[in-house]
Amino acid sequence: MSEKTCVVVVDDHALLRRGVVRALALDDTIEVVAEGASATDAVELTKMYSPDLILLDISMPGNGIEAARAIRDLATSTRVVMLTVSGDEDDVTHALEAGAVGYLLKGTDAMDLITAVKSVKAGESFISPNLALRILSGDAQVKANPLSALSEYEKCTLCLISEGLTNREIGEKLAVAEKTVQDNVTDIFRKLKSRNRAEAALVVEQVWGGFQSRAKLH
Repeated sequence: MSEKTCVVVVDDHALLRRGVVRALALDDTIEVVAEGASATDAVELTKMYSPDLILLDISMPGNGIEAARAIRDLATSTRVVMLTVSGDEDDVTHALEAGAVGYLLKGTDAMDLITAVKSVKAGESFISPNLALRILSGDAQVKANPLSALSEYEKCTLCLISEGLTNREIGEKLAVAEKTVQDNVTDIFRKLKSRNRAEAALVVEQVWGGFQSRAKLH
């Protein structure tokens, strides 16, 4: 008989958590060894049971992404999978950066959940198919036009950056604090995968052919 996959389920919604436990019980090679309701529970249960896999909700007390990061820092063999309602791409990115190797949306049916657990146990990663398709489609759009990833406010900020304005001057133009501009610029650089203002301006040059008019950004 093959060794069972030991799983810990952590979610502050007791009914949803029990539903996940029941779904996993349909496969006799998977054993839920413990349940929790917070990021603190997740870390302590990982230390206590050293499970093969832990399922974490993002929005639970203490934040599931922070729990994933703490579990990663424990340097255990436990693999982290997020099970959440959030399909936000930033949440997916942050979860993966924190060490998660799987990302599932709540509402995933029992068989898909079991498949995901087995895939992760086998050393693979797993993202809900519908979510993966949406992310890939978004990536394709961004590659075709990197500026499509920016909000209208960010496009306006980028336009002012291209004109050589400092963060303070941009803040004065847009009537916002300089710190707000700084945070906004950081987000713009991240979305454009640019290291500085010159590289961000180069992306715009390649896409729009320069900044002859702010209207080109809309």
